[in-house]
Amino acid sequence: MKRKMIRDKRILLILVTLVVVASLATIWAIVGPVGSPLERQGRERWNLTYERRNQIEQLMEDMRRSGASREEIQAAVQAELQEWGVNPPPLGDIELFYTAKTIISSINATLLVGLLVTYISIYRKTRSEFTIGLIIFSVVLLLYALASNPILHWTFGFGAFGLGPFAMLPDLFTCIALIVLLYLTVKY
Repeated sequence: MKRKMIRDKRILLILVTLVVVASLATIWAIVGPVGSPLERQGRERWNLTYERRNQIEQLMEDMRRSGASREEIQAAVQAELQEWGVNPPPLGDIELFYTAKTIISSINATLLVGLLVTYISIYRKTRSEFTIGLIIFSVVLLLYALASNPILHWTFGFGAFGLGPFAMLPDLFTCIALIVLLYLTVKY
């Protein structure tokens, strides 16, 4: 009975930790570079020079003063960007999928840290070679989760767009596998 209570508390702690990590990753993704204003996105993601960005801003301001509709302004900006050979991603693409990718890969990293700690604890008790394999497996997947996290990409000055749902699907499948692995580890 006592062991079941300890296991239930561990599961609750894991769930609370995952909710906190998901919340923090969501906040970062929305407030950070993914959810930044279009002016910043234009500079960072589309490699617009300072001059071109100012030209776009001036064009938008002039059109607003003359009473142009939002659609007319968007069409004019799009035409200007096409003239320069800049093809921005569709609005919403990077924001939705990279926000999801940030959250999922952050959860994956958290799950992997939990698995790694558990496997190290098991190895200390059993000295099993199989557990060493699980530790190596966890370390490699942890490195994958960290390397695929947009927070790390942004930290080193990189950004990507236009991948759509394929930006997050590998992390989603990894997350499902890790949840199953963690469940089995905690259960047995």
